[in-house]
Amino acid sequence: MKIIHQINLIMLAAKSIGYDSNPMIGFDTQKVSKIINLPEDHVISMLMEIGKQTKPAMQRGGQLSLDKVVFTDKFT
Repeated sequence: MKIIHQINLIMLAAKSIGYDSNPMIGFDTQKVSKIINLPEDHVISMLMEIGKQTKPAMQRGGQLSLDKVVFTDKFT
C-alpha cells in the first residue's frame, strides 16, 4: 500500500471521530529527523497534523478564467 493511501485512511479515521487533519510537505527532513532523534535506517516521507479546528479555514483564492490560463496556437 502506498503512503498516500495510508495517509488518506488516517485522515478519514480522524474525521470520523471528530478531528481535522492536514498533510504537510516542504519541511526540512534532516532538521525534523534530528529533533525527534530518528534512527538512521528510517526515513520521513510526510508529516500530518491532527487536531480540533479552532477557527474556519481561510477562503481560497478565486479560480482564473480560462482565457487567462488557456492559450491556443500562440505564445504570449
